[in-house]
Amino acid sequence: MSKKIYVNEHILDYSEIKAAQTILDSGLLSSSNINGGKYVKDFEKNIAQFLDVKYAVAINSGTSALYASLLSLNIKSGDEVIVPSFSFTATASAVVATGATPVFVDISSSNYNIDISLIKSNITKKTKAIIPVHLYGHPVDVDLIAEITSPDHIAIIEDGAQSLGSSINGKKCGTLGNLGCTSLYPTKVITSGEGGVITTNDETLYEELLRIRNHGLDESGQTTRFGLNLRMPEIESAIASIQLSKLDDFIRIRRRNSDILSDIIGNFNLNLPVELENTFLNRYLYTISLDKSRSEVMNYMEKQGINTAVYYRTPIHKMPYYHSMNDGYDLPNTDLASSKVLSIPIHSGLSEDDVQNIGNKLNDVLKTIY
Repeated sequence: MSKKIYVNEHILDYSEIKAAQTILDSGLLSSSNINGGKYVKDFEKNIAQFLDVKYAVAINSGTSALYASLLSLNIKSGDEVIVPSFSFTATASAVVATGATPVFVDISSSNYNIDISLIKSNITKKTKAIIPVHLYGHPVDVDLIAEITSPDHIAIIEDGAQSLGSSINGKKCGTLGNLGCTSLYPTKVITSGEGGVITTNDETLYEELLRIRNHGLDESGQTTRFGLNLRMPEIESAIASIQLSKLDDFIRIRRRNSDILSDIIGNFNLNLPVELENTFLNRYLYTISLDKSRSEVMNYMEKQGINTAVYYRTPIHKMPYYHSMNDGYDLPNTDLASSKVLSIPIHSGLSEDDVQNIGNKLNDVLKTIY
């Protein structure tokens, strides 16, 4: 029986195992130093160089990265933060954790990112930040958002959980706003098991973040502001650096696999992923749009040993917790996308033959529907 194929799989080898064993043998698993341990500092240096950004702060998850970023901007109760609803729930829960209110905005039907044309009408005197999400690895035009938000001094936090390695106008995601956040969860393009990172060119925010991730302590060991233990352990940091060194290869394979799949199913009207002239996509998720019979396609592929997934079946604003806060949202593109999208495996652990097989099976079931 052949191995089941999943939408996302982490790709590790002996180099990650060896690094973990070295740290286990050393006994130095973490550090409460404000600047982190050796491997934390190494990873921060490596990813800052990769992204061509001044500062990077390693943290224990992508969610914590969003939360810490909001805290560094002094977002608090009574404030509002604009977010898309078509995202993972952490985009909004990080806002709620500060006491602020998430304000949900609809998405563009072309790439599932926040509809920039709707931002201005959702800005109020309470709006302090916006969190555009580079969904499925597609970069948001943050420069255009900045033109809209800068007169009101609204900070921009990129939710780049899915977009490490993507770029727009020659600038990489994570370097476009005041702060950039990414995730290193096992389903992402690179992983350290758990973990995340915040990037910025602002020295003041950087210094705030160092204290926020370490109980608010300064270099003398005094709590000078609110903080928590959001530190990344040494093993995760070492694995993250090794994975980062493989990122270009991972993306190259994903892009190859994506192109193979598009060639096979390109004759169907499925709204395939499009790379605009000014963008470069890491191809994190290969997401198509099905006008009908999504469940039929999913069931057929599952029987062939090929997992597919819906990101996201329920928009955040319709989840019980948020719906109970405010049930007045009308986000038609968000609702439509949640009923149509389907992600197909193209990750870097798949060979060309694997993707050819996935494409052929998908082609077979699509022919029975369209």
